[in-house]
Amino acid sequence: MVKPNRQSSKLTDWRTNLPMKFMLVQLLVAAVIIIASVGFLKSIETDRLIDNQEFLSINLGKTIVAKLQQKTNKIENLAVSIGALGELYQHDPKQLNAAIPALLEQPGQQEVILGGGVWPEPFAFDPSKRKDSYFWARNSASELIKVNDYNTDNISPYYQEAWYVPAKYYPTDTTYWSKSYIDPYTQNAMLTASVPMWLEHRLIGVSTVDIALSSLDNFFNSAVSGHGGYVFALDQQNRLLSYPDTDLDSGEPLNSQTLFQPFSAFTKEHPSFAPLQQTIKKLDTDFIRQADLKKAYEDTQLADVIKNAPEHERAKLMALINQNANNKLKQVELVATQRLTSDPRLKEPVIVTVFLMPGTYWKIVLVTPMSSITYNAQSLASSVGIYLVSIQIFALMLLFIVQNKLFITPISRMVRALNDSNPAKIELMATNRNDEIGMLAKAFSSRTHQLEVALASLDATNLALEQQLDVQQQSKTELQEKKEQLNSVLNSAHNLIFIKNLNGELTLVNDQFCQTLSRKRENILGLKDHLVMPKEIATLNQEKDRLVIKDKIELSYEQSFPVEGKQHIYLVTKFPIFNDKQQLTSVGTIAFDISATKEAELKKRAQFEILRQETSDNIRFIEKLEQTNKRLQNESLQAKLESNRQNSFEKVKHENQTIYPSLVAAIVKPIFRKQDDLAASAYRLASGELSIADFNSKLANQTERLRHLEYLLSAQDYIAKPIDLVSLLEHVVALLQPKLTAKNIELEIKSDSRLIVEGIHWHYLLIFYRAISNTITDAFYQQGSTQKMKVSLNKETQQVVMKIYDNGKGFNEEQLAVLQSTLDCGKVTGTLSALSVWLKSEFQGELSVEELPKDSGFKTLVNYQLSHR
Repeated sequence: MVKPNRQSSKLTDWRTNLPMKFMLVQLLVAAVIIIASVGFLKSIETDRLIDNQEFLSINLGKTIVAKLQQKTNKIENLAVSIGALGELYQHDPKQLNAAIPALLEQPGQQEVILGGGVWPEPFAFDPSKRKDSYFWARNSASELIKVNDYNTDNISPYYQEAWYVPAKYYPTDTTYWSKSYIDPYTQNAMLTASVPMWLEHRLIGVSTVDIALSSLDNFFNSAVSGHGGYVFALDQQNRLLSYPDTDLDSGEPLNSQTLFQPFSAFTKEHPSFAPLQQTIKKLDTDFIRQADLKKAYEDTQLADVIKNAPEHERAKLMALINQNANNKLKQVELVATQRLTSDPRLKEPVIVTVFLMPGTYWKIVLVTPMSSITYNAQSLASSVGIYLVSIQIFALMLLFIVQNKLFITPISRMVRALNDSNPAKIELMATNRNDEIGMLAKAFSSRTHQLEVALASLDATNLALEQQLDVQQQSKTELQEKKEQLNSVLNSAHNLIFIKNLNGELTLVNDQFCQTLSRKRENILGLKDHLVMPKEIATLNQEKDRLVIKDKIELSYEQSFPVEGKQHIYLVTKFPIFNDKQQLTSVGTIAFDISATKEAELKKRAQFEILRQETSDNIRFIEKLEQTNKRLQNESLQAKLESNRQNSFEKVKHENQTIYPSLVAAIVKPIFRKQDDLAASAYRLASGELSIADFNSKLANQTERLRHLEYLLSAQDYIAKPIDLVSLLEHVVALLQPKLTAKNIELEIKSDSRLIVEGIHWHYLLIFYRAISNTITDAFYQQGSTQKMKVSLNKETQQVVMKIYDNGKGFNEEQLAVLQSTLDCGKVTGTLSALSVWLKSEFQGELSVEELPKDSGFKTLVNYQLSHR
């Protein structure tokens, strides 16, 4: 018996034993938990404080912008008042010279208002003067003096300036704020608030108020005093209006100052503002895209506005005009909140809040430092970290004691028992403990018994191996005999037979294979295909082998192979070969020569192909004849339809040329009748039979009809010019009101406030009048109780779309089909078909009629579409 090694029963080194490892792991886990907890608390507290600071910054920014808006509102009201004076006293220079300086001399505004005045359109105030401005500016003593330099002939016209031209496209009493600039005559850095002056729907000029940029610096500096940050502003074209380091009163040349440069150029000097520049660029892109979705003016109408503007400012300028005309910004809008890692002025991380100011479309940027936030967050994280460390140390000590008692001590006793070769202690521990330690002791006891049994069985195994060797020797002899028999069968076959292992090496070939390749067997075995076969045949053979190995199924295909200088066709069959464990070991191949059979098959196929080709040629010839016949029929039909359309268009064109007198008569005749009634009412008024109130009411109604008549018939020419289609439609409906009232029809107009297109006034009048009159006459042939019409007018891309809804008699399916067929073929059978032919030929438009569902409240929809330029 081997003497137990007492030396191995000693405890292991203290640096590698389990208690030390457990303690180190626990220390590492505790350190990770503490660091992660402190970092997590710091992150949460910092985010909370930053969110609070962002909320405070937003409120502060809104307050600043609201105060600034109060100041700009006063300026806008002042510009509107000056414009009202210009409209009232356009032919009285004396009154203008007295009233305008009085308005500009606002108490306490000498540092803000640099000047202002009235700038008439050429020959608007005085027919003999192209330039006739009334402008006052402050001198070095802050006194208002009149400046006449703009009226001289040797300078560029003021009505082409960037602060003048866009204001012409603004509605009445709205203000256009120009970009910042240096006045060429007063040499002041300023902004201009411009208000258009309209009189009797005609632009007569622009009134302006000039604002000093230095007043913005003073305002922003006082607004953020005591908050630790600063404010700067960008004008409508993202040029700096104000920045804390800019001093407009300094003696430095203007080209060395910060103002008037685009914010993109300012960002190149201060790269830390690059994220803010990207945000502002995206805001402008979204603003331009939103304005383009619903344009009040087409690009061609604004060509005069942008022709003198820089290329990069044109899209924004057109967007401002369209946005102001359609959906003017009503209140301060928070457009962006962003954090920057460093500020070029404060030299620390900051929060940047960007506001869009209504009216002016300035961007007000509030910059707030984050230094105080970081200090508070670190203090809280440090305090919490002390408590976490104390709790973790106490938990580690308790965990170490429990682990030592539960795991380390029982395992140490088990190790000593194994070193002392004392299985009784291990079996006692396995009996007394029911936990994992007891299971481990049972496993050790079971393993010991298994080792004893294994030693006893080794002798029996050796004896069995000797007997097995004898059996294998006999099997080897039998295998050699069967191998010789197999070779005899393979070599007597006339087909190609060969076997390859999974590596693609040839392990067995028959004599026919060797004769075909003209190689000896010993020069073939052990080689791969590409070393004994042509390259193309070897590549195909390897691909088929891979398919057999992958799918483990038999595979057959045809393959050509050169034999004695002539190509032979073989039918190749590949099959997988398995061992007794059904594991794939190699791939077998048998190739049959089918050259003679293949040659006969090819001859028959060639004869069939010749017959098929002749049949196919005959079929194609017949198809061509049928296609030619159909083409001639279609061309004849198209020519007939085109002739009908031309005849219909000439007929409609002639009707349109002769309809003007009848249209005028139809419009004027009811008005003259009302005029006669009004004369009779005057006679009754004189005789006392009619009250003055009734007479005044009839007189007002007749005046209103005459006003509509004057609008419709005063511009009847064939010259294309801008037309307000909504106003034209309202005048037409007003003249048709007696017909609507007579048939008890309620008519609703649904459209934008302004819809301006280039076109001929007479064409649109004729279309609107005939379309609405047709619906009134045909749809409501008898008076009902709830008769309604709705006219929808809008502009879609390059088309004007007018939709007329009615709940009249409607159409059944048969009537609607007949009407649609008439519209499609271009025949003229009534008003709708005549309008359809005219729209298609003159306006590249179309007319369609639809039957509406019952729940829509209407029965019929007539859709008129016509292109405009």
